[in-house]
Amino acid sequence: MQLTWPLDTQSLDDLCWYLEEYLRAPFGVYSDRGPQIAGQLPGWGAQVFEAIFGTGPARDAYMRAWTRAGSGSLEIVLRSESAQLLGLPWEVMADPGHPKPIALGWAAMTRSLPTAKLGEVFTVEGSRLRVLMVISRPRGEADVGYQMIARPLLRRLEAVRGNVDLVVLRPPTLERLGEVLHEAREAGEPFQIVHFDGHGAFGEPAEPESNWGPSTFQGPGPRGMLEFEQPAGGSDLVPAERVAQVLGQARVPVVVLNACQSAMVGSQVEAAVATRLLQEGARAVVAMAYSVYAVAAAEFMTAFYERLFAGDRVADAVAAGRRRLAQHDQRPSPKGLLPLDDWMVPVLYYRSEVSFPGLRTERKAGESTEAILDRISKQPNDGNDGTASPDERLTSDGEFVGRDGLLYSLDVAARLQRVVVLHGSAGIGKTELAKAFGRWCRDTGAVDATDSVIWHSFEPGLASFGLDGVINSIGLRMFGTRFALLQNRTQRETAVKEVLKHRRLLLIWDNFECVYTMPDPTRATPALSEEERGALRGFLNHITRNGKSAVIITSRTPETWLGEVRRIEVPGLEPEEANQYAEEILAPYSRGRQRRAQKAFGELMQWLEGNPLCMRLMLPHLDTREPQDLLDVLQGAVPMPENESDILSASVAYSFAHVPAADQQTLAALSLLHGAADAKVLGTFSQDAVAPGRFRGHTAEDWQQLLRRAAGIGLLTELGDDIYRIPPALPAFLAARWRNEEPKGYRDQHQAASLALLNAYAALSERLKYRLSAGDAQSAIAVIDTQRRTLGSLLGYALDHAMWEQAKQIVELLDTYWKVRGLFIEAGLWLGRARLALENSNGAPPCLDSAAGALWLIVVESEASQQVRAHQLSQAENTYQDILQALQEQPPSNEQRSHLATTYHGLGRVGQERGWLNEAEQWYQQSLAIRRDLRDRPGIASSYHQLGIVAHVRGQLDEAEQWYRQSLAIRKDLRDRPGIASSYHQLGIVAHVRGQLDEAEQWHQRSLAVKENLRDRPGMASSYHELGMVAQFCRRLDKAERRYLQALAIEEDLRDRPGMVLTYHQLGRVAQERGRLDEAEQWYRQSLAIAEDLRDRPGIASSYHQLGIVAQLQGRLGKAERRYRQSLAIRKDLRDQPGIASSYHQLGRVAQERGRLDKAERRYRQSLAIKEGLPDRPGMAFSYGQLGLLSEERGDPREALEWMVRCVACFEEFPHPATGPGPELLKRMVSSLGLEALEESWQAVTGEPVPPSVRDYVQGDP
Repeated sequence: MQLTWPLDTQSLDDLCWYLEEYLRAPFGVYSDRGPQIAGQLPGWGAQVFEAIFGTGPARDAYMRAWTRAGSGSLEIVLRSESAQLLGLPWEVMADPGHPKPIALGWAAMTRSLPTAKLGEVFTVEGSRLRVLMVISRPRGEADVGYQMIARPLLRRLEAVRGNVDLVVLRPPTLERLGEVLHEAREAGEPFQIVHFDGHGAFGEPAEPESNWGPSTFQGPGPRGMLEFEQPAGGSDLVPAERVAQVLGQARVPVVVLNACQSAMVGSQVEAAVATRLLQEGARAVVAMAYSVYAVAAAEFMTAFYERLFAGDRVADAVAAGRRRLAQHDQRPSPKGLLPLDDWMVPVLYYRSEVSFPGLRTERKAGESTEAILDRISKQPNDGNDGTASPDERLTSDGEFVGRDGLLYSLDVAARLQRVVVLHGSAGIGKTELAKAFGRWCRDTGAVDATDSVIWHSFEPGLASFGLDGVINSIGLRMFGTRFALLQNRTQRETAVKEVLKHRRLLLIWDNFECVYTMPDPTRATPALSEEERGALRGFLNHITRNGKSAVIITSRTPETWLGEVRRIEVPGLEPEEANQYAEEILAPYSRGRQRRAQKAFGELMQWLEGNPLCMRLMLPHLDTREPQDLLDVLQGAVPMPENESDILSASVAYSFAHVPAADQQTLAALSLLHGAADAKVLGTFSQDAVAPGRFRGHTAEDWQQLLRRAAGIGLLTELGDDIYRIPPALPAFLAARWRNEEPKGYRDQHQAASLALLNAYAALSERLKYRLSAGDAQSAIAVIDTQRRTLGSLLGYALDHAMWEQAKQIVELLDTYWKVRGLFIEAGLWLGRARLALENSNGAPPCLDSAAGALWLIVVESEASQQVRAHQLSQAENTYQDILQALQEQPPSNEQRSHLATTYHGLGRVGQERGWLNEAEQWYQQSLAIRRDLRDRPGIASSYHQLGIVAHVRGQLDEAEQWYRQSLAIRKDLRDRPGIASSYHQLGIVAHVRGQLDEAEQWHQRSLAVKENLRDRPGMASSYHELGMVAQFCRRLDKAERRYLQALAIEEDLRDRPGMVLTYHQLGRVAQERGRLDEAEQWYRQSLAIAEDLRDRPGIASSYHQLGIVAQLQGRLGKAERRYRQSLAIRKDLRDQPGIASSYHQLGRVAQERGRLDKAERRYRQSLAIKEGLPDRPGMAFSYGQLGLLSEERGDPREALEWMVRCVACFEEFPHPATGPGPELLKRMVSSLGLEALEESWQAVTGEPVPPSVRDYVQGDP
């Protein structure tokens, strides 16, 4: 019977998209398309089932097997010589008579070569399972989480208590893989499984003699590759056959491959690599048929190994892993966790079945394996994992979360540099990280034995304080009581050094700051002398130069006196890690979990900055207190209850005790700050006459030295540019000390200090505003990032206390920052709060010639600009008119005229967004006249820019370019980087319209580079969008879609609805060009719905137009014509010439399809006249080509040839992307009319002979 695969290419593409792309951008139409495809899986499964079993003998055999299986399980084996057939998604198969797919029910599914012997079982002897894991992360911390797969496996060892060795290959190179496998085999302890945890790829075609093909196993073709690391770091793509040879020589029976997010169609890599491994001797290969999410791979592998540890067959273990994926189907996405049916991704290839009958697991009576997995997954990560540990100090103190990037860095540094200092502020998690690394090394073969991780804590008051204590702790661990029999220190040190030289040990030295940089304040244990420190240095230098051991040192300081050793700073948890940790901490507290929904909880988490100790101490109080209460406590706004104060201050007190008394009083100023301290700002603060005496008189240099000393003892963390991070517990600690020191004067001093600080930050705002417009925007925005919370706090203080001048300076700075960062919601909240503070109960503004009036103008101008951005044009116009009326009632002044220019400019933007270009131009010209008179160069550049947009929309590209270049020249002179990026952007659009696509892409890439440096997210989205437009015009649809989705991810995150209108529209065009008309229509309708809600008439017209095209492509000409006329009516009202031309063209297409050729010609000529007048060269080429097809349809081939010559001659480049099918149509016409006809026509149209490129093209092979 001939097997016919029932699913067409579109279905396979949809499945691949669903598994690999859907959750990367589940927005818009894709948010519906994903679940729709998931809903088709049962139907597809039934089709595959019918194709294999159908009716007759095959179905009868299936029913007999199913009946015989009863409650047991069967195995369906797919055998073929065709890699293409083996790579198809057979696991989707579903019996229509059963609720679950077969692979999730009673049958295991495997794939095999024809040479495999059915029924043969390869038995792996022994009661000990040895797994060699190759964790390849060539991109370091930027790659998939280092322990994403291995960490859950280590936890599961406690659940199953199997006799298992899990060894991690270090370094993960192909050469080292061969060495380790050979050494293990020679030692009589071979590895039964090699697990490759990395990336797969598809390489360049091999040489013809490589005997490999993409569809069968013969002939030349591309090769599957696995990505190892090079010895010194970086990627090393290794062909599958080389990996297979290494594994084959070591006789490894089972290979496991998981390529996490490899961005490669998995079936190619999986089939190529897996089958090659089987050919070279592997008995079974577990692989991923599609790119798999790392969390999904972790879920699968834990269940898979659990079954192997229990002694099950590999096929049964794979089936268990699939079921685990189906039960736990939540995967990460930009929208949070969403369900994904990726259970069919793991696949099994085998040459013979493999079982491990010697492995057995003791389990609690009555507890299922799935229950065990669920129970262990809820236990603290990386705690005591059930193996006997000789040192309980490695046990985690509570939950250990995240830190994969740091663990990767530690693993590499310990291997290559031997001595590593982990430094960071109190409570940041240094000790817990060191413990986790110790457990990791102990459990993955990085050290020689489970007792080879030696913990030593430098606690004041203990006898083991210096090198002697270190030597003794190592010697007693390694030699036992015999070590004490050695006669002198030299003998003991020599013995220990010999051990460190020949054995792989990991030494962890905790609290190392006590040794010298931060000795015991009570002086119970003095700091080490220079001689004693020299001995420690020499010992570490010996380890660095000799042997196989490593030392991890934890300290609050970088311990610079140790010399050239590797230092790794420990920051707070990443936001995702902090959220995960918060979930773990709050799990027992139901009311605390409910309070996570409050806005103040988010602010509390920002304040805590991922500090694990502070989180562990503070978050449980959410069960009885509101988030805002805890935030007030941490900020020092209210006193902390004594019982909490003692606990929290303990994390700060040790470091603070090393601060001189005078400095301690001065540092109380940091209790007023949020997150970061700037020495220069504090210098300004201390020079203010209103500052309390304890703070007055200190210069910026004094503050620099003071903050540097505080950072030197781990109290602060240096960020650069004299800015220091403040740990979350420090402000409350300092405020409490200040209150205790000044019980009567604290309130007055705090008030005075707040005012002085407000003045200092107002002055900072002025300096940063200048830097933003004077070529230093990137560093200025970086400073605002660190000071944003303090600026916001002081803005609130200024508004509450009517400090209007200072508030104005801060608002002007933050207004620019909000726009760059896309913080539109935050901006709206602050602007609304400011108006409430400034206006009276009737909403009347303050007198404009007052400080309050000046602030009101800034606030309302910003609010109007936000309304334009949100396409709330009526509201924006009303706001600008209110401003205009208020300004016109004021006496003339430079300040008044400057605000008039801003208002005229804003009214111009309103007119422009409405498509009223003449009105917009008038407003811009009025604004420009004032700005020229005031010599306001930034304002002049902005006016030039907007006048360029008006000319551009009119299609006057030369004039638009002139305006843009004038604007760019001023902005470059001012070093206005945001403005420069905007000018680059518009010049890119002009080049695109002209069909100069390479130049357009260059402009947009230059613009994007500036925006990425500034982290200007709205600007980045706009650049991604335009780069997508260029790619789409070049017919690079996959690239275009990626760019649009990059833009959409930002727009969705910022809730930028006008941006979403444009991006939905373009994604519709991509779907349309791919022939997916239903999907395209959905995108257009979603774009239309938002445009209508925003009253975005240009967007509405565009959506009508594209819906017309979809209807036309579907053959619904009446509906198409109605849509085009709806679009044309709006465009005429807006006087949108390019849009009108496009509508005329499509109405011509409808007429032509109806056979009304004269009417079609009139419409095409109407469209062409507008395009020639603009001039719009791509549009002209489009019209010329269409008129050529019309002439051909009329039976006038010579006129058709002339039109086609006009089409391709629009551009010097030939063939040009903007001419579409023009070159091929020209070639077809020349083949009919002859080359002489082309020469005559070309000469008549251009006055030039036919270019060689054109001649060669039309004479080329068909």
